[in-house]
Amino acid sequence: MNSTLLNNRYRLLAPLGKGGFGVTMLAEDTYLPSRRSCVIKQLRPVNNNPDLYHHVQEQFRREAAILEDLSANTPQIPKLYAYFEEGGRFYLVQELIEGQTVEKQLQTGGPLGERAVIDLLVNSLLILQSVHAKGIIHRDVKPANLMVRAENQQVVLIDFGAVKETMVNQAGTANLTVIGTPGYMPLEQKQGNPVFASDLYSLGVTALVLLTGRPPQELWTSGESISWDSLGVKISPLLARVLDQATRPEAGERFASAEAMLQGMGDLHVDLLADQLLRYRRPSKS
Repeated sequence: MNSTLLNNRYRLLAPLGKGGFGVTMLAEDTYLPSRRSCVIKQLRPVNNNPDLYHHVQEQFRREAAILEDLSANTPQIPKLYAYFEEGGRFYLVQELIEGQTVEKQLQTGGPLGERAVIDLLVNSLLILQSVHAKGIIHRDVKPANLMVRAENQQVVLIDFGAVKETMVNQAGTANLTVIGTPGYMPLEQKQGNPVFASDLYSLGVTALVLLTGRPPQELWTSGESISWDSLGVKISPLLARVLDQATRPEAGERFASAEAMLQGMGDLHVDLLADQLLRYRRPSKS
């Protein structure tokens, strides 16, 4: 990549990814003696309509404030270091998470065992509790967006480029742009009406993918219920019931909250929860 500094500060080092909302790049902060590595997300430029530009500008500022608040209080979300606009484009500067995505772990090591999946579920649900408490629906929970830090095996939920502030009404719905990944999205999310239980559905599908090594499209061979015999996976009846409920087609039949899903797991996580509550609510050292 060229040596031009973004915002007269950040030197781009390498591309990390590209999606419908923009591109992600590895960079270094030249203002710091350490030249700290960071991730810069360039949001897709808007057209030349001034009214639309100002709307996106305000939305961008609001979402940056949400990310700052979330990352400051939840160590399992990448910290927001800065945000800026340059050349009609919008940029977020975030913490670089050293580690592997769960998707990469699945590709290199094969399906996870029940114990590892339970651990991931507990950690992810604790993160979603914090996210949902702010009235926010992530809308893209999947193996590629769950990372494990190399230094302490801490689970981190990434890619909040999809996050929108949601003013949830009494029915728990919000009419939003359809964002998500096919196979991990429940019906209401595809229709533009995600709820908190939509994230729980995506997490349930993620657990199934990790247990089986199969893509989401191969998990349901017929009907709307999971056929554990056809999946060829033997897990405890309680975990099977939890995943069955989390991935039901109707949002009202799923767990109503991350806390409710944790409670539904009962004795599966009792020996993990105390440790995770301490680890995942402990202030970050940085």
